[in-house]
Amino acid sequence: MHNVEMKEMTAGLIIRDGRALLVHNMKHGLRIEPPGGKKEAGEGWEESVTREVREELGVEVVVKGTIGEYATHSPEGEFLVRLYLCEITSGEPVVMEPDKIPSFGWYSLEDMKKAASDGTLVPNMVLALPDIAKFLE
Repeated sequence: MHNVEMKEMTAGLIIRDGRALLVHNMKHGLRIEPPGGKKEAGEGWEESVTREVREELGVEVVVKGTIGEYATHSPEGEFLVRLYLCEITSGEPVVMEPDKIPSFGWYSLEDMKKAASDGTLVPNMVLALPDIAKFLE
């Protein structure tokens, strides 16, 4: 297997009352994932995640920490996703990109495990569940 350079993505996990905010990406059939996206050239990691969350949910967030890095396979290829713990500093989440992300939800660990078992939770989130669990307790 040849080593392809992984494309870099960032994602922000926003947790409130023991639930994680996940968006419903409909671009390639339902994929439940944290808000995030590809890191742009010359953009810092944290800058990237705050921009992506703003673009997708219309809220300003601050990065509180790193949850981890996880490989994921998406319809667009192989990616390395750096998952950050984020906190909303202003605004309430709203649908900003209805064609791509028509809805979102607040997920308990149980909800995420259910989505993992039915195949709608993205692979990087499935890998991250044990790490995310610590923040939901």
